[in-house]
Amino acid sequence: EIHLLDTNRGATLETIITRFRQLLPKCQVIALSATVPNAKEIADWLSAELVESDWRPTKLVKGVYHDSIIETEDETIEVSSKAKTPVLRLVADTIARGGQSLVFVNTRKSAVAEARRIAATLDLKNDDLAEKILSALETPTRQCKELAEIVRKGAAFHTAALVAEQRKLIENAFREGRIKAIAATPTLAMGVNTPADTVIVRDLLRYTENGLTPISVREYLQMCGRAGRPNYGKDGLAVCIAKGLEDKDTFMSEYVMGKPEKVYSRLGFEPVLRTQLLASIAVGFTPSRKKLDEFLMNSFYAFQYGEIDTISRKAETILHELESWGFITMGDSLMPTPLGRRVAELYLDPFSAFVMLKAMRERQMAEVGILYMLTATDELRPYLRARSGEESSLWSHAYSNEKALGIDCVNVGFEDYNFLDKYKTTLLLRDWVEEIHEDAIIEKYGVAPGILRAKLSNWKWIAYAAIELAKLEHLPLKELRKVERRIKYGVKGELLPLVELKNIGRVRARKLFGASLKTIPDLEKAPASDLARVLGPRVAESVKKQLGEEVQLSTPTSSQSKL
Repeated sequence: EIHLLDTNRGATLETIITRFRQLLPKCQVIALSATVPNAKEIADWLSAELVESDWRPTKLVKGVYHDSIIETEDETIEVSSKAKTPVLRLVADTIARGGQSLVFVNTRKSAVAEARRIAATLDLKNDDLAEKILSALETPTRQCKELAEIVRKGAAFHTAALVAEQRKLIENAFREGRIKAIAATPTLAMGVNTPADTVIVRDLLRYTENGLTPISVREYLQMCGRAGRPNYGKDGLAVCIAKGLEDKDTFMSEYVMGKPEKVYSRLGFEPVLRTQLLASIAVGFTPSRKKLDEFLMNSFYAFQYGEIDTISRKAETILHELESWGFITMGDSLMPTPLGRRVAELYLDPFSAFVMLKAMRERQMAEVGILYMLTATDELRPYLRARSGEESSLWSHAYSNEKALGIDCVNVGFEDYNFLDKYKTTLLLRDWVEEIHEDAIIEKYGVAPGILRAKLSNWKWIAYAAIELAKLEHLPLKELRKVERRIKYGVKGELLPLVELKNIGRVRARKLFGASLKTIPDLEKAPASDLARVLGPRVAESVKKQLGEEVQLSTPTSSQSKL
């Protein structure tokens, strides 16, 4: 998917392609995209033959909806439904034709609201699917319950706020026809195989740092590309919604008839270039400045802009940074240090690694200090936003923890304008390891389950990386290891022995602890019937088996009886 060159993953893709082409000059590269206007430029960079085709397994018709009419390039289509909103009319019209719809909106909140409105018009009986949605988490959250009720009726919302298992269930149910409409944020348009009969692009504006901003034509086309179901031989219909005649004309000329934007190299973005340069040096791909220049000369950046002076100057600055941080040595050759090689293997931003190493070398940190150190890395962006009404209490809280944090809050406040955002994000992590219920964390910090899970996954990775760096530098590991395990399981230190057992999460472990079953020896001594009263018979059997004792507490199934 060659248009990914112009995304936040673009520099990595460009680097990989450049390496392949240098190491394996006869290697064939197949670059695919439906949304690249400068395909000839990219083909020339790849020394590839450009093959263009307008063939599509199903015909795609794009148009603009206004006042019960869809206007396309070639015709007008009347929408007969009289439902309350344009989205509901288009969804109802599609269902009446035996089809399914994807509705793209610009926020997670809008996706939930739109799915709720659609579900209110349906009456399917997806009870088993709803139960699977509920059981995706050990304890269902408020969002899980809302999603389950919407899915039960035949609709769904699909956003980054969902956990992976829920997204998978929804996508599979949509392909099977059990869900008639999904309201989604644009992430569903990228690489997820969920084709629909009708794609409805409700929002062509997106909230950015500059306020509401029009989306790119390329993004619009990616969403439209979800329309059309080859296995069913139906044409795909992609519709954007205009509120007035002026919008209708604008959307028709700029999006329906518009051309996608050119793809540009992202290699010149400094944080990305920093990571890629260390990786190239670490694997021996650029063992000298000459080889580094050759690599830059063969990049899409150099091909597109016709010079490497700008990026060479950036690279030189980065090389000196990497040397000062102890990650490479520079002389006649560019060599990674053992520390630099490990940073590259962990795929850390070298600056994040430097910040963590500096903290571990120089600061005496208690638990909250370690949590803050892990959070204050680029890998944990975007941080939670500290709202204006919270700033005073956050500063007060930070000052009260100054010693445990191992920092000078006054200096940090002047040096890092993101400090309060990082600190608020740290407090979320602290609540997690203090066993605050997921629902309470979601409510308190305004995060969704999927976002929380994604951040916890990143925290686990960064904690592991910090341990690996500390090993190489012979730095204290005891507290770091303990924090890493607490992040993994979301528990206080007293529960760590229990959660190492399979099927024992933070909720069951706390139940055991409350029943005075606090250690592995306690569990070994306890009668299986006592464990069953706390955990249920099947989990109690599993625990006893893990401890080397075979017991039978649950009622055997018919197949077990035969055995």
